[in-house]
Amino acid sequence: MTDGRLGQRTIYDDSMESLPDEGSPVPRVHPLEIPFVWFGLQLVELGILAVLFRLYLPRDWPWGAYVATWLVLLIGLTIANYRIRRRFIPR
Repeated sequence: MTDGRLGQRTIYDDSMESLPDEGSPVPRVHPLEIPFVWFGLQLVELGILAVLFRLYLPRDWPWGAYVATWLVLLIGLTIANYRIRRRFIPR
């Protein structure tokens, strides 16, 4: 079977499915490598953190303490997420 390239054949000429004894030509992608998934998980974590803040932090704290606590937790959560991502993505 030719496709107009002077008789050159590829493994894709007959079927688009990979053969059982051959690996897929496309490498598998880890879910954390997809930016939509990565940022989506961080958004879910941010929502959970916001709910926990409203439920458990005392109301009589000054505004600056809320902002400082929020920033420390966000930075810590981002660092933890990045380390988890780097650990489980084999590169």
